[in-house]
Amino acid sequence: MMSDENRKLSPVEYLKRTAWILFAIIIGYLLIASIFSTCYLGAYSYQTASGATEVNREHTFYMRDFFVQHFVVFIGFSFWLIVSRTEKIKKIVLSRYFGAAVCAAAGIAAVLLVLAGQYYPKYDQRHVIEAAARLNQHIYTDFEQGDYLFVFPFQTGVVLYFQILSFLFGNGNHVAFQIVNCLWIALTYYFFMKIAGILWEEHPARQAWTAVLCILFLPYLLYATFLYGTVVGMAFAMLTFYMMLRYERDSKVRYLLIGGLSMAVAIVIKSNYVIFMIAAVIYLVLKLMQERNSGLRNAVPRLLLMGMLIGGFLLGRLGVDAYIRSLNGGEAVKGIPMTAWIAMGLQDGKGAPGWYNGYNNGVYIENDYDYERTSAAVMEEMKRIVRGYPKDINTSVSFFVKKVSSQWNNPTFQSLWILEERPGRGGLDWLLSGGGRYAYIFWVNILHTWILAGVFLYSVLRFKKGTVEESILPITFLGGFLFHLFWEAEGLYAILYFPVLLPLAVCGYGEWRSYLLMKKEQIVTAGWNSEEGKLLRRNLILCAAAVILVCALSYTDPFAKLFARNESTGVFDTYTQEMVHEMDMLP
Repeated sequence: MMSDENRKLSPVEYLKRTAWILFAIIIGYLLIASIFSTCYLGAYSYQTASGATEVNREHTFYMRDFFVQHFVVFIGFSFWLIVSRTEKIKKIVLSRYFGAAVCAAAGIAAVLLVLAGQYYPKYDQRHVIEAAARLNQHIYTDFEQGDYLFVFPFQTGVVLYFQILSFLFGNGNHVAFQIVNCLWIALTYYFFMKIAGILWEEHPARQAWTAVLCILFLPYLLYATFLYGTVVGMAFAMLTFYMMLRYERDSKVRYLLIGGLSMAVAIVIKSNYVIFMIAAVIYLVLKLMQERNSGLRNAVPRLLLMGMLIGGFLLGRLGVDAYIRSLNGGEAVKGIPMTAWIAMGLQDGKGAPGWYNGYNNGVYIENDYDYERTSAAVMEEMKRIVRGYPKDINTSVSFFVKKVSSQWNNPTFQSLWILEERPGRGGLDWLLSGGGRYAYIFWVNILHTWILAGVFLYSVLRFKKGTVEESILPITFLGGFLFHLFWEAEGLYAILYFPVLLPLAVCGYGEWRSYLLMKKEQIVTAGWNSEEGKLLRRNLILCAAAVILVCALSYTDPFAKLFARNESTGVFDTYTQEMVHEMDMLP
């Protein structure tokens, strides 16, 4: 029989709770993986079939983690939430300018990191800023067959962005470009803070604590040195979310106009932000369903924004295509079919399953840069891969487990890799090797698990209380996670979605504190021998037993395979010891 509560659930509530359950399952899996295992990138030498030795500097090591430290941190923090006297802290964090000051401090810290390193970009970053410089000099060779923008025309949006910066600061002024990134990071943190303030306005301290958690999330600060569309696109995407939520409070149409335009900018600069646009559209559909009886007055602005989001995306694509034609003698450039990245994401990579292996470039060259022939070849490759899944279930499961872990269970999110092997002042070399590297990895590993624990608490404790408005953040993360199950994998992609969890982690710990204080009050009032006390003791015993059981299971082979544990521990230990020894030998 269906309960009375379930009978009363509206279609919107069903959809929201379904998404919430899926979100909780994924976060729960990632949390367990983060407690018992971890992944890092590093150099790994191997022999090719011809006998030559090659070094892959983007190899993923799958390691066991020290689960005791994560439990100690969580238990210690929970105890602090119960016993701490927060009056003085609240007075500080609730001050008018505290949150903005923390966001500004994050921007300043990022500037200091940039100035310390001044590293010149590598790989795609280098290609886009150098392409921007050439276009500013009216050199259009990048659109010739086989050159960068001919192969990757979707990068034209970010190249256009760097053209604008080049007009302002000079061609190839990478330090100035990185400092602009610092501004985008500070603004992103500010929007996260304001979003938290709107979603949980009855708990104003959560706004300030969101800003604090943002500045503690060091991997994103290091992305100030990453000259790509990541941080600028995130700033515009979060501006869209903020404007949408502001509209829910103030009902001013200008918020919708700003939101629609800013999302279009985010997608033009980096196409991955289309996931954020889809999340925004899903949110708007839920709001329309929720308020279907409130008349056209409320529906029209949301329909307008939905049209702006989709129309802005299409117009942005058309605008970029028109820009390419204007620079390329009126000829369109198609580039590699997007399906090639899906096919590559289903193959073994050099460093981890689904990571870059050169397939997308190779298949395009093999088919003489012909778009249609390449598309047909890619479709045949995907069919071949999918037909093989039922034939070897264990291998297929292992593939996706490792792929997921390599992206979402790497607490550095490639933030050290993006700095390595780049010429510059070298002011961050202490962070890239030896003690500095170990200290950084230790911190982000603890923080990664702590954040996921807070988000899991959020998914459980806000399951019934959560509003449609706040579901936009879980939906965004869900979209990114599911999309990159099949698309090319990289920590560079995961960093687009993981930061949206930061406000949710703060909310989760806020709800956890309220729950702990409620239980504390019950025990103080009724005593340990009361029914409440006996129930709490039973629950604590059950929780302890469950934790002990999971810890014991973590040493079994099925657990290790399900969470990609232990596969590279010895290899990684050898690599790190050799790396530190080499650094110690340097003059």
